[in-house]
Amino acid sequence: MVYLALTKMRRIECDGYIFPEDYYDIPGVNDFQDLKAVKEYSLKKLECYRGEKVDVCLNGGMTVEILAMIQAAAELKIELILWHYDREKEDYMDQKVNWKPVHVSDEDKEPVATVVLCKGRHWSQREKAIFDTIPAERIFDFKWQEEEADQCLRDFKGRRIAIYVSGLTSAAVSVLNAAWREQISVTWLHYDYDKEDYFPQCMDGV
Repeated sequence: MVYLALTKMRRIECDGYIFPEDYYDIPGVNDFQDLKAVKEYSLKKLECYRGEKVDVCLNGGMTVEILAMIQAAAELKIELILWHYDREKEDYMDQKVNWKPVHVSDEDKEPVATVVLCKGRHWSQREKAIFDTIPAERIFDFKWQEEEADQCLRDFKGRRIAIYVSGLTSAAVSVLNAAWREQISVTWLHYDYDKEDYFPQCMDGV
């Protein structure tokens, strides 16, 4: 079994780190939105584990890094397990990533809907939320999260949607797993504080 950590930001006992401590130390990243460079770096770091099972500890880092790493793992046919830290239990909880790239009709090049991952995380967002709330006891209940996501997403089966990233990483991964089952193409919308605007990260593209 290969056990990696997402970032050197927090050093732990592992077989290696995927990303450097500072996001801007990733080669080719000069701007927060340089997602192509982040994905290419992920592919380079994970190439040696092609076709294997890899466990990744989420010990810090950014959502864009996690999502780029998930993209790279899928491309390299890596069986990916993510480990989230539960402060209450002082232990890590494992979440399997089932998501794979989804290809929808050329007629659906633009998202048919825009939703929010978690309600109330950004005051300016008025779109429908996939999760109105995630109770404390459900933070690591990935089965429940996927079932909730299924209920919200099934109306978009076979289409493309955009989702504002506004919540837990585990919830975002649960949504990806649910979207893959419904063959929904997901584009995440991240907030760039420097530019005070959102930018897209298409899971089926860069």
